[in-house]
Amino acid sequence: MTASVYDIALIDNRPFFESALRYGVQKAIIASSKIAAIETEAPKGMVQIAEAFGSKYLRPEIELARKRIVNLASLYLIETSKGDLELAAKLIRDNTFLSLSRGGSGLLKALFAMPEYALLGRETKGKVEDFLDAWSLKEKPQEYRNALEHRQLNALEIQAGYWFGEWLGLTPSYLQDEDVEAVGVVRTALLAQMFGGPDATIENQIQFATLLETIRAMTPAKRNKALASADLSEVPPAFLPVVQRVIDEIKQHDLPLLQNKTTPLAQLVFALKERYYLGDHEIEDTSEYDALVSKEWTRLTKGKIDVDSLMTLFLCISAGVPPKTTLTEKAAKTIIKQFRNDGFDHALATAWIKESAPHEKQEGLLEDWDNFVEEANQYLLDDWDTYLTGAIRFLTMHCHIQKAGK
Repeated sequence: MTASVYDIALIDNRPFFESALRYGVQKAIIASSKIAAIETEAPKGMVQIAEAFGSKYLRPEIELARKRIVNLASLYLIETSKGDLELAAKLIRDNTFLSLSRGGSGLLKALFAMPEYALLGRETKGKVEDFLDAWSLKEKPQEYRNALEHRQLNALEIQAGYWFGEWLGLTPSYLQDEDVEAVGVVRTALLAQMFGGPDATIENQIQFATLLETIRAMTPAKRNKALASADLSEVPPAFLPVVQRVIDEIKQHDLPLLQNKTTPLAQLVFALKERYYLGDHEIEDTSEYDALVSKEWTRLTKGKIDVDSLMTLFLCISAGVPPKTTLTEKAAKTIIKQFRNDGFDHALATAWIKESAPHEKQEGLLEDWDNFVEEANQYLLDDWDTYLTGAIRFLTMHCHIQKAGK
């Protein structure tokens, strides 16, 4: 049967079992004796289904069971015949009504067994009975077709994920424990091979950031050549549609972001890393990563990451004085007087954090700075504190202030 006729069968409002039964009677495919046999079988099947999902003694449950058994038979017929009414009518003629409904139930059980998500892990499933409870009441065959295509694609992506994981030196058991997105592993392997060479790998954020910096330094012609140079000769043919889709996504989504050389590297890593598989997600807490993605941050902080040092640095930036992580008491008093004369422009530090701090740290840094500013305004701008005693005491508690020696 042609695809267009199958589509018509899918959108017919009547249950496909009913359409096939009518067709079979009209074309003399189904005899009256078969109709009588169905009328005898159906009540037995309805009672069995009602008992499985509720109670065989309640009229509403029996009514639902009638819908379920017809839906299940319809599902089996339309999927087996591909919407061909003549073939479906012959299936009704040659099989019992209960075997048709069991066939539909078998299709739903097979659908349930397929992965709902394309994750390389042990998917947690509910009960198959609950799945059958919900899906046996669905009357539109297209819902099953959509779910089947979606789960088949998930299964294919999972297989591809494990296969490309071997390119990255990752065993299936390791990836299962990580519970990662399959297409992310495929994307990581392809990016590493295209732009890092056939033996390249990406094990953490430092290697990922380094590769992004390498790609960003390439000319457009060199990037296009790298994209075209991907060796896919050993990739199983079944995975090629997934591979081509991922390469297209890299071209259309990822590479345009890398073409803007003014975007901080830390921001690029933050924007792209969720699309890839990175083995070490805590690498952003190391000074090595900070030094790679934010040279200005590293130059000014000099590796110090404690809150007091950072608040001192932000204070200097707000005052427009040379940034330091430690201030003498004399320098701190000069800053306080400046704030009282010209105002406390704390937005300068906020802007610097957004521009220069490692992207993963920005949210926490901004929160710390906002909390500091809220309390600092009470002390640093207090005109009643003539001798700056309270202001210096506050800065000593929250910054690094060196007291003058005797």
